[in-house]
Amino acid sequence: MTAALHPRPLPIGAAMPSLVRWGVSADADLVYRTLVTFGAHTRRTLGQELSMPVRRIEEALAELAAAGAVTVSAAEGTTRRRLAWTAMPPDMVVTVLRNRRLRLVDQRAVAHSHRLIVQDLRARLHALALPLAAPAIGGLLDDQIRYLPTRDTTRLRYAELLRGRRETLTINPEQAFDAESARTGAEFDRRLIAQGTRMRILGVPPADRDTLDPDEDHHPAYQTRESLQVPLKLIVLDRSVALLPADPEHIERGYVEIGSPVVVGALADLFEQHWQGATDPAVGAVTPIALSDRERALVDLLAAGHTDTTAATQLRISARSVTNALRHLMDRLGVDNRFQLGLALGAMGAAYPPVPTHQDKGS
Repeated sequence: MTAALHPRPLPIGAAMPSLVRWGVSADADLVYRTLVTFGAHTRRTLGQELSMPVRRIEEALAELAAAGAVTVSAAEGTTRRRLAWTAMPPDMVVTVLRNRRLRLVDQRAVAHSHRLIVQDLRARLHALALPLAAPAIGGLLDDQIRYLPTRDTTRLRYAELLRGRRETLTINPEQAFDAESARTGAEFDRRLIAQGTRMRILGVPPADRDTLDPDEDHHPAYQTRESLQVPLKLIVLDRSVALLPADPEHIERGYVEIGSPVVVGALADLFEQHWQGATDPAVGAVTPIALSDRERALVDLLAAGHTDTTAATQLRISARSVTNALRHLMDRLGVDNRFQLGLALGAMGAAYPPVPTHQDKGS
């Protein structure tokens, strides 16, 4: 094997990006982080150090191998238990995952799904008799359907509809937004948060999550989930009004505003169905946190080899307080044991992960 295929482990404590943001599972991210930090491991030692069942380790390794993030080597005739797994360099892996994400969503397939949904609503509910290919007129088509012929007209109407809303359900199939859409979307979101509206947004994984960090993402009224199979572009307000593109392949041709209770109800049900099958992009990610002075002193002492008791003596607190502080940190970062905690803190450059000892891997 060449040196490129067996890179040296990163220095302990070196920050590295979380692969979760690029669509990798939390288990695979932890396994990869362990291999990057400590070098080649067998699946057995990975399981011991991460306190994970062998099945989860194998699934994580299979996921990483499919993404080109790890290589495996062994002498001929070696048993599966002794195969050694090695991480590829993080910059190379992130580049591959980023490029793969850019190709994930087929917008033509989304447009096809949009048409099928509208056709099904027509057939089942005898409603929504609006043609999909750019209606020739604007304004009201009947008492329950309004055609908004341009994006600017739609934005003005949407601003009117937002006032006093308690809930919005949104499906976005775009992986990236133009500057004007991003600006107006953020402005609308701020208005909704200010008036106490609960928002749920279902989207596809963005082309580059590093460029997206809106403040509203951290607001409790603002929930997001991701799926690679969103059915159409849609906004539902208080389950009483729905907006969807008039022509899914030409968004500049405006939107249709629907007030029919049966149609809006069916679209809200469609949202809920896909929401349940989507994933929370924050789950498993390495969440940025700020350590207090005491927490930083504690993790530094433990990383230096102190036990709970000797660390407690140094900090003039009880051993029970040490245990509680570590449990609190694990809960904040969503990890299961101290080894995983060290990896997560090391990923942020907040502390050094512990050197694995194959002992005391529990919480």
